[in-house]
Amino acid sequence: MRLGRAALGLLLLAPLAVRAVEPISLGLALAGVLTGYISYPRLYCLFAECCGQKRSLSREVLQKDLDSKLFGQHLAKKVILNAVSAFISNPKPKKPLTLSLHGWTGTGKNFVSRIIAENIYEGGLNSNYVHLFVATLHFPHASSITLYKDQLQLWIRGNVSACARSIFIFDEMDKMHAGLIDAIKPFLDYYDHLDGVSYQKAIFIFLSNAGAERITDVALDFWRNGKQREEIKLRDMEHALSVSVFNNKNTPDTVDIVYFLACRSVPQL
Repeated sequence: MRLGRAALGLLLLAPLAVRAVEPISLGLALAGVLTGYISYPRLYCLFAECCGQKRSLSREVLQKDLDSKLFGQHLAKKVILNAVSAFISNPKPKKPLTLSLHGWTGTGKNFVSRIIAENIYEGGLNSNYVHLFVATLHFPHASSITLYKDQLQLWIRGNVSACARSIFIFDEMDKMHAGLIDAIKPFLDYYDHLDGVSYQKAIFIFLSNAGAERITDVALDFWRNGKQREEIKLRDMEHALSVSVFNNKNTPDTVDIVYFLACRSVPQL
């Protein structure tokens, strides 16, 4: 759309500047301008969204966003700030950034994903390079799991091929069919390339209610002992969360696998 507007502007202004130019010459000139416009990424990206073309992610801006928009989540703020800023600033990461966010509905998991997306792409969740999947909406039928796996792998491969800095958000991981995580696993590991495509700059964010009860128990224990919420340390939650995820027979396999492969697990109080 913006490209069309730019082209229209050139067409409207051109007659005023080159009244004496022959029609054929004028057409060739405009064609040359448009070709140059499309050929130079920096110029093109002034008018259209491009992969990774937002201003370089600023740790200070991300921290300001987290501080001003996310309340009562001091652990999540710290983990997200360090993990995202370190990953984006690394020109050659060894594997994709994989974040596993745990907590009850309403604790801000989706909101955190939105903040991350907005700090990388102007369009945030509406960007062409940010892809949101909801388990119960996009993968509702267990009988179609094979089809879902094929479609999901093609979607991830195609979009990372087009933009290495693609972001994939999977909501309701605790409701996702177990076999579907097998389609995602290969993209999360330490591979330079898979079938000629590198996924090392991609970002995968998984949202789950798994472990939420144990997170609440730890917070209540601090409250009963007269301690402030802000006194809870990440190490207090990491052990409790790992025990909850791996030792709970009701935890879906999808959550177990993602928790194991994740670069960082993020407890949402």
